[in-house]
Amino acid sequence: MKITRIDAALYRIPPLRPRKDAIQTFSAMELLLAEVSTEEGMTGVGYSYTIGQGGKAARTLLDEDLAPLILGEDPANVERIWQKMWWGIHAVIGGISPVAMAAVDIALWDLKAKKAGLPLYKLLGGYRDRLPVYNTEGGWLNMSLEEIKEEAVKAVEEGFTGIKLKVGKEDPREDVKRVGEVRKVIGDSIKLMVDVNQKWTSTEAISRGKQLEEFNIFWLEEPLPHEDIRGHAVLKAHLTVPIALGESLYTKQAFKAYLEQNAVSILQPDVGRVGGITEWMKIAALAEAWNLPVAPHFLMEIHFHLAAAIPHALYVEYIPQLDPVLEEPFKIKGGLFELPQVPGHGIKFDKDKLKAYRVN
Repeated sequence: MKITRIDAALYRIPPLRPRKDAIQTFSAMELLLAEVSTEEGMTGVGYSYTIGQGGKAARTLLDEDLAPLILGEDPANVERIWQKMWWGIHAVIGGISPVAMAAVDIALWDLKAKKAGLPLYKLLGGYRDRLPVYNTEGGWLNMSLEEIKEEAVKAVEEGFTGIKLKVGKEDPREDVKRVGEVRKVIGDSIKLMVDVNQKWTSTEAISRGKQLEEFNIFWLEEPLPHEDIRGHAVLKAHLTVPIALGESLYTKQAFKAYLEQNAVSILQPDVGRVGGITEWMKIAALAEAWNLPVAPHFLMEIHFHLAAAIPHALYVEYIPQLDPVLEEPFKIKGGLFELPQVPGHGIKFDKDKLKAYRVN
């Protein structure tokens, strides 16, 4: 079986609600969709994303540089193809390159699972068939205190056992008040995560982190710029709250550097940013080797499969950004997601719905 065609398209999907964190506003999800077809008439579907910038560059890279590298290859050879893509564009490897690679790689794994007649998570290892989900969608920094309290209560009533809040207000007291008030309304049994989105400096991170410890924080996410490995190690040594990060790391070597310096407690690889499933699974293996858990960032629909394939996944993040363009949006029941029992990843994009968002 050989790859005969690769079709890529870009879509700009607005957020379901205004979303702002400590460093940016989520203007749109730029969805890069790739379809890999074979001479046998089978097609695998993959995707990745940006949060508003760089999508056109990723699509061009896929069309003009990656596609020619892999046409004629056997799609079953996912590792060979991944390495061919990586070294083929190695001189320009950076944030956009793994985004383009991820769309192709996910399509190849979808194709591989379809040919095997297995759900993707079973092909990858099949550790479990349901997963807990935590809710980020009600904790954005632009929302008022009353709004985040109402959303937190609603999420708990819907069965979510974890809630994440964005922090990073200019006045530390405002962060403390928001986190404290949400802890009051959800009670002590619900896990509460906070996400700084790299806003703090090393100078302020220890004091601001300690102010939040009293609220029994499940993890403190991206407290510092992702380049500051030493700063994370120092912060981790001073706090009792676990440090979570990974959405801004693009290679297994970047994760390894954090592990070697004891600078992280929970790894959060994003399949759309690390070049796809092939690299994501290696990062997950690194985490297991260090006896640390994984809680993937964003892209819940594909991450359900990856997290279900490994024994050390904590949670999958609930942000239903793809709902407007799916034939059947994924449903969460009682805070859990049950994996689809169909060959491949089972993510069905509605082409009619996508038309309204296409970028030409």
